[in-house]
Amino acid sequence: MSRSGLLNVCLFLTLSGLPFRAAETISGPEGAPQALAPRLAQLGLGSDEYAVQEVTTDPDGARHVRIQQRYRGLRVWGGQLILHLAPDGSERPATDALVRGIQLDTQPNLDAAEALAVTHDREGPQGVYARPPTTELVVYSSRTLEHRAGGGTNARDFAPRILRHHLAYHIHLELRNGSPETRQDDYLVDAHTGAILRRWSTLLTLKAQGKSANTTGQSQYSGQVQLGSLQADCGFVMSDPTRNFISTRDLAGQTGGEGSLYVSQEDSWGDGANYDPGRGTRSRNGQTAAVDAHFGLQTTWDFYHNVLGRNGIDGKGRPAYNLVHYASGFDNAFWDDGCFCMTYGDGDTFKSVTCLDVVGHEVSHGLCSATAGLVYEGESGGLNEASSDIFGTLVQLYGTAGRGQGATVPESGARWTIGADLETPLFPRPLRYMYKPSLDGSSPDAWSPDLDELDVHHSSGPMNRAFYFLSQGASADKADDTYSDYLPKGMRGIGNDKALRIWWRTLSTYLTPTSGYLDARRGCIRAAADLFGPAGPEACAVRQAFHGINVDDRNSRVSPY
Repeated sequence: MSRSGLLNVCLFLTLSGLPFRAAETISGPEGAPQALAPRLAQLGLGSDEYAVQEVTTDPDGARHVRIQQRYRGLRVWGGQLILHLAPDGSERPATDALVRGIQLDTQPNLDAAEALAVTHDREGPQGVYARPPTTELVVYSSRTLEHRAGGGTNARDFAPRILRHHLAYHIHLELRNGSPETRQDDYLVDAHTGAILRRWSTLLTLKAQGKSANTTGQSQYSGQVQLGSLQADCGFVMSDPTRNFISTRDLAGQTGGEGSLYVSQEDSWGDGANYDPGRGTRSRNGQTAAVDAHFGLQTTWDFYHNVLGRNGIDGKGRPAYNLVHYASGFDNAFWDDGCFCMTYGDGDTFKSVTCLDVVGHEVSHGLCSATAGLVYEGESGGLNEASSDIFGTLVQLYGTAGRGQGATVPESGARWTIGADLETPLFPRPLRYMYKPSLDGSSPDAWSPDLDELDVHHSSGPMNRAFYFLSQGASADKADDTYSDYLPKGMRGIGNDKALRIWWRTLSTYLTPTSGYLDARRGCIRAAADLFGPAGPEACAVRQAFHGINVDDRNSRVSPY
């Protein structure tokens, strides 16, 4: 039997619920490698073929160990294993995204500079890079989606097949030159041939001295709001000591730098009106975008803390910050892992791009990056974008109907659209419709094998709809926007709070960087079983919701454990 065949057999035998005797020694990434070494050796992973990335512990003592696969010291693209350990140390079925059968020469023919030259020629930048480009030598496996013989058009009827393993440079480029050129592109370049294997956009769009103070802001989108601020000798500063000094800063039309903190001699900010460039970014009018961004960031911070039980975006309390008034007439907003910050334009076609659901959306790209790390292209990119739409919608609900308080999200009052507040005569509709994505003219309502080729803001549509079905249900009336041909009798939803908790556990516990829609379905079923029991109406509703977007599983009758 081949080494890869032995590995498959070994995986089956060792991930089937045997007691994990070393479990009690695993409390974090530092102690995990030594405790895991015997088990991972059984899986065919030598000491240089994995790295423990994260260990998380549930309130009941269950642990989840996220392991990054390596090949001859190089990161394997998308290769991850998550071991799930019950409170008693027994092992539950793993989330297995390991790449098997790698046989590859790891000596590159191109050096990093030559690979960068390839991407530079492809980019053709008009200005300088915002940060020095980064390169990493990785192992990448190109794949295709193969139709199963005799199958239909459901996700269960297709299976990924590896075409070839490549030694590749993963290259990350950032350009910040205003509306003409604000891009963040990633490449995979074959380190043997120089061929561009993949290219995608990773522009994830859409401490001071003093004492804490509550100040008042006149926001454009949320009315009069209370803002956590800092009272210092210079005045009131838009930096919140009660939330680890999250802050909001003014770029004043620039496209780089960390901006300047907003400071006011009065304990109030903004005039509630859309930004007028003629009045300046430091005027009362210019403060309004900062009010909305700051209110959105603190609401999202509280949502994570109070509802999800999480300490900030990364779970460790690292403070993020907002940058407002980027460039001139910029019609977008984006998250940046590099600065751990959100950047917002003043809009041209749109109003100022700082409404509450957009802020919650952008911050939640950081949440995804800190957990599953879903790669921002193909199906995983669609799930990444949908995750931000889900959180953005519920952050807005929490901050309005829930008034930013409590440990649950309200069960009614969500709009189920993204960016409706940005509407203008030039763009008189929301950016996206979660209950029927095709209303935007570009997003599909259900999964198809072509989903992998769509822009991530469109391939997110089916997941958005599945979440809506899970929360609110689907109609049996063909004329209704919430009707699905796959659910002709409709279905009953389980409510916002339960649906949120299932998705959050799926994202944080069961998804890996290259997960697709079938992985999301399986993860949501396991999450529902963890939270509410494997035979409850919640797990049943998950199956129905994914069936409603044409995503079923050949093993759908198998218990999640």
